[in-house]
Amino acid sequence: MKTSSSTKAAEDVRKAVRAGYGQIANSGSSRRGPTPTCCGSSPVASKGLAKHIGYSSEELAALPEGANMGLSCGNPNALAGLQPGEVVLDLGAGGGFDVFIAGKKVGATGQAIGVDMTAEMLGKARKNIAAYQKQTGLDNVEFRLGEIEHLPLADNSVDAVISNCVINLSPDKAQVWREIVRVLKPGGRVAVSDLALLKPLPRAVAKSVEALIGCVAGAVLVSETERMAKAAGLVDIGTKSKAAYIDGMVDWQDPLYQKIIADLPAGAKPSDYITSLEITARKAGTGCSGNGYSPAVNELVAIGAAIAANCEPCLKYHYREAKQLGVSEIDMAQAAVMGAKVKDAPHQSILRLADRLLGSGVGTAEGAEDSCCGEKRGGSKTGGACCG
Repeated sequence: MKTSSSTKAAEDVRKAVRAGYGQIANSGSSRRGPTPTCCGSSPVASKGLAKHIGYSSEELAALPEGANMGLSCGNPNALAGLQPGEVVLDLGAGGGFDVFIAGKKVGATGQAIGVDMTAEMLGKARKNIAAYQKQTGLDNVEFRLGEIEHLPLADNSVDAVISNCVINLSPDKAQVWREIVRVLKPGGRVAVSDLALLKPLPRAVAKSVEALIGCVAGAVLVSETERMAKAAGLVDIGTKSKAAYIDGMVDWQDPLYQKIIADLPAGAKPSDYITSLEITARKAGTGCSGNGYSPAVNELVAIGAAIAANCEPCLKYHYREAKQLGVSEIDMAQAAVMGAKVKDAPHQSILRLADRLLGSGVGTAEGAEDSCCGEKRGGSKTGGACCG
């Protein structure tokens, strides 16, 4: 249980973040006021920053005026693989930048929801909805006031969670990851871009309020991010460090990063400590959500494909992977049978290997003369499950 002092410290962080980002929302960009942000872009540089981290000219041109405030440190939309009809949630939506892009990807049958704890940001995002609707003809986005540690969404209700340079601002990151798992459907996906540490920051930087609002002082080690995501219940966790983003900010002479440089040891640079981190993961579950299948289903499909492709190394590899996931040999045998049915004239050596590993029976004479596999001796047979 948290002590009163730790609770107060957490609320002090939230108050500082609310004040800083409220000022940004009122000024219209991250550089019209004195408060630094994650990316510190001037209005002129915001578009260049977004292109630098992977947003297309078409995506940026379609955004409502003022939605891009230069607050990104990556492109979670590109990582999420969003599909029409899905429900996507953006943590720390700001002026709606990623929500509006996601809304076009999920289409009229999908929904894009943004959550932000700063009322000024929420007001800005909601004002942008009308322009988005006029430009796209879609009515599929909404913005909710709330803290990312206590998301205003039901359990198992979204297909994908995205976030762009926000989780590092939370004083309780472990709780954020638990909330992500709670709201995701089984098999749902996570695609986060955030700032993380390659090694601990010098004390002077870590204590800076400006660095906190700029998403630097609040960042944690990459290994700690992975640990929290795993502890929350996420699987298939992948991280990719992109230090070039930080070097780019230094090249642009961003004021926040210049202040950080002044507090670093001689000869050190920000990218020695800080990185832009892409994080992908999935909530464990059976079946699929959108286009994300469970690892067990993936391996069963791969076993069938190995049979159809006559690939002995593939079958051996996916057999081992499936065994490690606890997939039964009965299920693997059925996958092999289906692969054999897909293949018009299967090579007998691969079928004998399947028999040896799985006891599937697809290499027997009976299997070879099945209406949909084998040599089809005695003329073509019809009426089988895959013969038409």
